[in-house]
Amino acid sequence: MKKKKQFENEPPSIDNINEANLFIRELWQKLREYEDRLTMSSRNSSKSPSSDSPADKAERKKLKTPRSGNKVGAQPGHTGHKRPLAALGETDEKIVCLPDACSPDCGGEVTPNSSPSYRHQVFELPEPKLDITEYQLFHGRCLQCNSVSKGALPKGASAGQMGPRLLSYVAVLSGLYHLSVRKIQRLLQDQYGTHFSTGLISEAQGRVSSMLTPTHQALHQYIKQAPLVHIDETTHNRNGEEHTRWFWLMSAKDVVFQQVKYFRNKDAAKSILGEQTQGVVVSDQCPSYHWIEPERHQFCLAHIERNLQQMADYSGKGLTEHIGNRLVLLFKSVFRTQHRYEAAELDEVNWRRRMHRLRSSITDWLERGTKVPASRYAGRCRYILKYEIGLWVFLNHPGTPLTNNEAERCLRGSVIMRKICYGTSSDRGEKFRSRLLSVVETCKKRKLSPITVVSKIITAVVGKCEYPDVFGLMST
Repeated sequence: MKKKKQFENEPPSIDNINEANLFIRELWQKLREYEDRLTMSSRNSSKSPSSDSPADKAERKKLKTPRSGNKVGAQPGHTGHKRPLAALGETDEKIVCLPDACSPDCGGEVTPNSSPSYRHQVFELPEPKLDITEYQLFHGRCLQCNSVSKGALPKGASAGQMGPRLLSYVAVLSGLYHLSVRKIQRLLQDQYGTHFSTGLISEAQGRVSSMLTPTHQALHQYIKQAPLVHIDETTHNRNGEEHTRWFWLMSAKDVVFQQVKYFRNKDAAKSILGEQTQGVVVSDQCPSYHWIEPERHQFCLAHIERNLQQMADYSGKGLTEHIGNRLVLLFKSVFRTQHRYEAAELDEVNWRRRMHRLRSSITDWLERGTKVPASRYAGRCRYILKYEIGLWVFLNHPGTPLTNNEAERCLRGSVIMRKICYGTSSDRGEKFRSRLLSVVETCKKRKLSPITVVSKIITAVVGKCEYPDVFGLMST
């Protein structure tokens, strides 16, 4: 996508002083805008903390609570945590260490106790080794009709070179541990001494993707009926294309659904959420969600506060900075009041009274903000006022969070994969990434092992058994 030119090659000719003053004023506003962009960081915008400059990172550390001066680690009075002894299995080794004979001066025989006085356990990795199963298929000729018969693979045998457990391992290395195809290839070579081509690993990921399709569809159908949904999106690159695609994510209490879409617009949001969604939706200020009923669309107040912090950091100071600071303080008071209510330090009556008072003050200061000289921030205040109902949905829907941190945390895996593995090169890669990450993030929420869940699905599909309902969603 080509960027628009901000300036022409030659400056315009000015005929009179009025035109010159107007031109200077426009350039002055543009200069202010560029100065504000230079001060943008994760503190006052939607930029990620990793993109902050060293100076911004140092400033962010200053805002934290100062250190107490104590040494790092457990403090006096801290309750200790010890690893419990593991139960020994059949393949575990037990070595009995009996006491030696008494001292040479005595030479008497030592009778050991019936139980050990101390047990010392050492954990060690087993020797990595691949189990190779060779299926030898024969063909023969019938002695009666002279027809040729060929042997077939038995039920449960994988048609490819990788078995169910190895397929699961390769998939989870990518989806959970964010390894690229070449790093997976190198790991298998170093760990097991077996070389698999990058094409074979990519093909294996495509096979896993198709096996996860029913689970992925069940996650989507289930989450569209959830009473509370967090939704967010991030950019997704398709190698060789200039057009940016979008990685969408929905997160509910115990389910996560992710999918790559071509656009970031209203139609894409409707296809993800479902046009008949009846639950509360928590999102950022993206216009793609404005079709949702305002009474059920909670804006992320953390995004609002960061945008207003940029207004408070306005380089031109004056009224714009003053109103921005007041609004930031009011939103911080909203968070503080909510935290006290959740900690049972405030009862519901006082909580609602304070929230309504804060709502009135915020509305008043936003109306003042629409009249500031900086048109950029005046428009921002008008935008927030237009969708002011979305700031306070949590008052009428108990349990609705004030931020969209839930979706952003679940989306972090996709962002890490994008930074490490870059984009995808095909539809197969996009489907694999979205389906596997949906399963992995859902396993995290349910405290399940992703490799166990994926292995269970692959084993059933390869063995041509009944498809497992690993999350208990297909019967609902």
